[in-house]
Amino acid sequence: MLVLAIIATIIVGWIGASFGLDFMNGFTELGSILAVATMGAFIMIEIKRNNKK
Repeated sequence: MLVLAIIATIIVGWIGASFGLDFMNGFTELGSILAVATMGAFIMIEIKRNNKK
């Protein structure tokens, strides 16, 4: 799950940065924002999974 989280975060960050650069007039910070949100989602899923045990 850790490897999936890292790969997904990198991909989402890269796509967000390119989307922000091309369509939002240079808003490349969008990639960082989406990457942090993606990693936060993975952390929340892992916490929820550990609390069920």
